[in-house]
Amino acid sequence: MSYINVVISISDFVLYTEEILKQNNAHLYLEKRGSDKIISNQLFIKSDAESIIKDYHNKNLKFFISTIETENIIQDFYDDDTCQFVIEGDGGRVIENTVERISLRLISKSPDKSIKKVFDSIKNKLKKDDSFGMGVKGNSSIHKNYFYQKKLVGNKILATDIYNEKASLIEI
Repeated sequence: MSYINVVISISDFVLYTEEILKQNNAHLYLEKRGSDKIISNQLFIKSDAESIIKDYHNKNLKFFISTIETENIIQDFYDDDTCQFVIEGDGGRVIENTVERISLRLISKSPDKSIKKVFDSIKNKLKKDDSFGMGVKGNSSIHKNYFYQKKLVGNKILATDIYNEKASLIEI
């Protein structure tokens, strides 16, 4: 499986990837927990950005990038017929002065070339962008591949999981 780890807020990430998604006809869905505790997927529409992202702060909610559009708000992106067109995203929440890492992964072991192109485009844009650094402190080879917004360093606490007190903080 391929992964991208980047320390960035979900709102900044949406803006950062907007052009890539548009060029590749990809769509962003944010999970939303209703008052009935049922989780549904909400298609991200820029005009509704503030209200959609505000609802994203609940624990364990994910977001998905897909090259197939669905009207089904309870779409199972892990379904065998669908997962080959989907990137799963987790994180990006901001609480007070803490920013949570976003972890992106291709769900399928054999992803469709359209979603692989989106994934690779995001990774390449991060590598070429001077406003992002690469590599954080840690003993694992994963740590050298972390991306982070340079503007956050020294200004915000960088966390791997904002809701887990035992999760390690990210050090640059």
